Amino acid sequence: LATQTRLKIPSSCRPGLTVRAFIANNYFMKEKNREMKTIRLLLLAILLLGVFAVALTTRVEAASMNEKNVLDEKAPRWSRVATDIITSLDENVKYNSRPSVRVVHKGGLDWCVSLPKPVDVQPGEMYEGSVFVKSAGPGDIGLGLVLRSGQQVRFWNYGWNGVKGESGSWRQIAVRFIVPRGVTSVQPRLTGTENVTAWFADFQFKKTGSLDLAAKEKNYILENDSIKLVLHAPSGAFDVQDKRTGRIWKQNPDFRMNFVNAVEQNKNSLDFTLFDGLAFQNFKITLRLDGQKPECVAVIDSDDHNRELPGELGWPFPFMSQKGDRVMLPLNEGISFPVEEQAYRLSQLYAYGGHGLCMAFWGHYEDKIGPVGGPGYLAIVETSDDAAVRIDRKVLKEGDTPLLCVWPCWVSQMKKFGYARQIRYAFVTEGGHVALCKRYRKHAADVGLLVPFTEKIKKNPNLKKGLEMLVGAANIWYWNNDRVEVVKEMKAVGMDRLLWSGGGTAEDLAIMNSLGGVLTSRYDIYQDIMDPSRLSEVYRHPDWTQEAWPHDINWTDPDGTWRKGWGVTPKGKSSDDPKVKKIRCAVICDSRAIPYARKRISEELKVKPYKARFLDTTVAAPWYECWHPDHMMTRSDSRVWKMKLLDLMGSEFNLVCGSETGHEASVPYCDFYEGMMSLGPYRLPHGGLNDADYTMATLDYIKKYQTGAAYRLPLWELVYHDCTVAQYYWYDFSNRREDLWVNRDLFCALYGVPPMYRFTRKFWHDNKKLFAASYKIAATTSRLTGFHEMTDHQILTKDRLVQKTVFANGVSVIANFGLTPWTSPNGQTVPPRSRLLIQ
Repeated sequence: LATQTRLKIPSSCRPGLTVRAFIANNYFMKEKNREMKTIRLLLLAILLLGVFAVALTTRVEAASMNEKNVLDEKAPRWSRVATDIITSLDENVKYNSRPSVRVVHKGGLDWCVSLPKPVDVQPGEMYEGSVFVKSAGPGDIGLGLVLRSGQQVRFWNYGWNGVKGESGSWRQIAVRFIVPRGVTSVQPRLTGTENVTAWFADFQFKKTGSLDLAAKEKNYILENDSIKLVLHAPSGAFDVQDKRTGRIWKQNPDFRMNFVNAVEQNKNSLDFTLFDGLAFQNFKITLRLDGQKPECVAVIDSDDHNRELPGELGWPFPFMSQKGDRVMLPLNEGISFPVEEQAYRLSQLYAYGGHGLCMAFWGHYEDKIGPVGGPGYLAIVETSDDAAVRIDRKVLKEGDTPLLCVWPCWVSQMKKFGYARQIRYAFVTEGGHVALCKRYRKHAADVGLLVPFTEKIKKNPNLKKGLEMLVGAANIWYWNNDRVEVVKEMKAVGMDRLLWSGGGTAEDLAIMNSLGGVLTSRYDIYQDIMDPSRLSEVYRHPDWTQEAWPHDINWTDPDGTWRKGWGVTPKGKSSDDPKVKKIRCAVICDSRAIPYARKRISEELKVKPYKARFLDTTVAAPWYECWHPDHMMTRSDSRVWKMKLLDLMGSEFNLVCGSETGHEASVPYCDFYEGMMSLGPYRLPHGGLNDADYTMATLDYIKKYQTGAAYRLPLWELVYHDCTVAQYYWYDFSNRREDLWVNRDLFCALYGVPPMYRFTRKFWHDNKKLFAASYKIAATTSRLTGFHEMTDHQILTKDRLVQKTVFANGVSVIANFGLTPWTSPNGQTVPPRSRLLIQ
């Protein structure tokens, strides 16, 4: 039996594990000398037969639950707002002739229903949990576990697996896991978010076996002139020492149950098998040094790319922080957090869309104030189409203070593992966030993402005039019929370069084009369409591509469930009323959008002489998988089709192209982004100009993270400033709340990006002088530097309220966000809440 290394253990014991992996993971044998080989084989066969017998028995052994420890309509429930959740027994919706448990959640936040009591467990025990679910509403629903060590919660939603959106048929949600080291109890929970009505049935939670965790630790070392890497078996954690600084970046296995075995060491690499106790799979790992560079690469692969990947794979583990470190994330323009704090409103960010990581990296460095930042590392997610990062506070050992850290997680491609995943860690001795961004800029150039405006013009000289007008142009959103009059008034007060986003008649556009310095544009969208049967209930959007219904709709699964898009308020209802149920649009499959765009734009340009076009949601929305049999699509396919749509604007129609929020995949094809300057989780809610209903609590986090200087960083500008123009979001524009206006202008001046204004006729008339002053502060740096790289960004004061940027053409800006004057070492003074432009 021991020599049949390809024989599969029966599925009732350990699905998908070979005997070789089973032996290695459980360390049933350790070779001491060759003379004992025969005895060892006999003992091994006996042990394996015993294990099989135990596993077959424990397959049907229920976890230690009493009669009350079941999931029913009386199970404990919780919601952010207690009255938002109701549970009941539903005799009308049955599964296998038995009534279901119905959960109705009316709020927009999160909720859970859990077992009354935690289940006592031992590390190494194997469990399976499952439940069948039907749902109605936009929210997501899943099954996960609370893991505790004694009374301390280790994870709130371990192993979560779930579904999103409506389903008319029963779907099974299942989790399988091995109890991690240090965990003493688990508590299954059904969790979800947003408005949803869900029916649950046939909940099961069973112990299926256990592992022997007695394992001898062993270390494997890779080393070059710059770094030393130590892999720890059996946990799968590795440490990296930067030999130039002495800093050791230690990983925490984070209570996950992983086993390393079959390690093969070469000169610059380690090849081994990693068994993940949550995915219940073996993965083939290569961990290597990149020559003599201070960099290492991890490649995660599977021996079967078609094997299902339930949930996600969270490896490599996070490098632990030290006090005084800082973590940076390319969330929109960029943000950073001291590791002593929690990343506010952030727990996971996907890398495949503008509302996640807009560049495929994160950074971790020693925080230093002054011209030169501290040492650190950059993590480059080199296969980002099916990847995300987790952000949380962890400890290296018991008793330590939890500190912020980040690590990657790999999600399935069409429910399968799909392809090899790769991440690179690059270490720097100094320079902090700037050095890390400059290393990433080199990566972007290597993979073809770094395409400056000068290269775009070489590729298509017809875009030269439009791109030159774009740089330094204030983006204007205004819909009244007196467009031409407002443009003339703006030019009269010195606002001489404008990106006009409000559309207009053919005559309006022709006049604005003739005025000089006006780049005429309009809003467009190729994502949302409305169910024709519900068009009478809503005000029809003029840019819905209704002819795509139903054959070109994106499917979320093979059973034909269509993907839900924008929620539309019914006629006669208030969009601000949380009790109003919105009518959801369907999403067009990205692979089907181009013919609709080509037809609409070509016909419109025959009449209206636009010079630019803004495509809403194209970059902001994630890369979507599609299960429609006529146009199946992976996330990678989705990205390719989205980029082809954006490229159509310039390559075929000679239009300057913009999209929502921004993502680096689109840099070669897109020229400006509405929303990059507005950090998604920290924007003022809702649209419009009425700010009176915002509470001070809302303003507190906006002033701290969105318009405060202590957390924001120009990460996007340090990489792509000379390639694209970043702007605010059209619900979060420069003049949104007058008390925040000055800081928004200072960020524009510091980062070299133009402002965005949205207003009514009366607001413009009453505040022309404010607009003129704002434009002079906010737009000037962009015009001077738009075609040049941002080479440096410095934090000059301990409170981070005085900052400096430097551009490749010699222009620099010092912005003082504070309330007192600041004087530089050479005697230059910057008044409070103002900027100093140095040419």
